[in-house]
Amino acid sequence: MNKLKVYEYNQIKSLIKKLLNVYRTNDMTSHKSHKEYILNDIKNVFEANDMDSSEFISELDDIKISKKKTELLLEKLKADVEDFELPSKKEVDKLFKKVKKLNVPDLDQVDTKTTVFLAWNDLSANRKYFVFKNRDNEYEGMFGELSVNKIKGFCKICNQESQVSLFLNKSKTSGMGNYTKKGDYICHDSDVCNRNLEDINHLYDFIEHVK
Repeated sequence: MNKLKVYEYNQIKSLIKKLLNVYRTNDMTSHKSHKEYILNDIKNVFEANDMDSSEFISELDDIKISKKKTELLLEKLKADVEDFELPSKKEVDKLFKKVKKLNVPDLDQVDTKTTVFLAWNDLSANRKYFVFKNRDNEYEGMFGELSVNKIKGFCKICNQESQVSLFLNKSKTSGMGNYTKKGDYICHDSDVCNRNLEDINHLYDFIEHVK
């Protein structure tokens, strides 16, 4: 059975939020076209995975639908979301074999239904670690400095407004052993980032930008 990716589920969640805003508007002339546009976008997410959306769309095509009802629909939809494939502790250690005293979080506590990429903060070292499946579907790891300062801004990964911190990755610029630091502002809390991320290409773009 085909399933949605976590970030596709996030897309649907975001589109439903927009749909509710359309239903609450008094501008009935634009209401119908906006509604059809959003419902079609939701349908396209399902169809990209060869999944039937008719029942789900039918439930949403109701101007009187409550926020609570949409939350129940989304909770039910989680059964059709593909779990993030967690690496083993051994695989994580291998990705960061040059790191001494690597602090790996309890992987059993990770919600695989809301995880697009695995990331955690090591506050003792002011670092953030990333583990993700690359474009070739292979595990890849990266870490860098994470500022303790948090400001309200837009995250370079999820493109949503949240509490962000400056992340810097030290990368080699030449065969002469020269290093430079590249980075940008990202969600301090990666759980928030995972719940906001609607396009995995944004993650890949960020990784490529700071390497």
